[in-house]
Amino acid sequence: MFRIFLTALLFISTAHAEDAGDIIERARDVQRVNNGIQKMQMTLISRSGARRERSFEMRVRKDGEVVKTYVRFSQPTDVAGTQLIVVDNPGQSDAQLLYLPALKRTNRIAGKARKGSFMGSDFSYEDLEVSDDQSATHTLVSSNDDVWVIDTKPGDDSSYGRIRSHVSKSDYLPRRVEFFDTKDAPKKTLEVLKTAEDNGSLVPTHSIMKNISRGTATEMTVTEWRLNVPASEIPDETFTVGFLERNG
Repeated sequence: MFRIFLTALLFISTAHAEDAGDIIERARDVQRVNNGIQKMQMTLISRSGARRERSFEMRVRKDGEVVKTYVRFSQPTDVAGTQLIVVDNPGQSDAQLLYLPALKRTNRIAGKARKGSFMGSDFSYEDLEVSDDQSATHTLVSSNDDVWVIDTKPGDDSSYGRIRSHVSKSDYLPRRVEFFDTKDAPKKTLEVLKTAEDNGSLVPTHSIMKNISRGTATEMTVTEWRLNVPASEIPDETFTVGFLERNG
């Protein structure tokens, strides 16, 4: 699902969607990317309204059906050099590697760690996953002229009991996503506030994730982007442990 927020270089398709499963699959399709580089600002907002800024660059490379994402934080100094790799192989669980410069070590994010906070934000590592959950079920709740409202029940290993997506009929972009815990209590909401179009590609430039129980929020702002860059600018080496440890 984090394709909406982090891997936000979207190619819009006009294919027809017939039911809830088709709509969700089309929403996934428009979020699949080709090679791209973007700079982003992450703003952590506390319950009191205090704001902390973090800057990072993201590189995305697609080889066939495999999508690889590389993230490197540059500001502030206490997180500078922190890096993340996410590799999406269709039909498999995403591989996630996190490099922490203070420890000079690369850790694999798996098991319970997937439910932890990503860099102190309101996104969990689970939210970063871009693979299709084959065990998920989708139900069309309602529809009007503008949006489909779809409930998704994820697999048993998810921390969410239900995810409700408000998918735009004009471009298949989920403009609002509501997350519920396993007791069906509201947990988080995500809204896409602004988008920009670039040669037929839709870039969500400003999104916000709100944590209902904690009263905190995380804003994501895309400040610069380049689409369809040559693969040579994002070599395979980028997505290796060796690259993380040399560039920490």
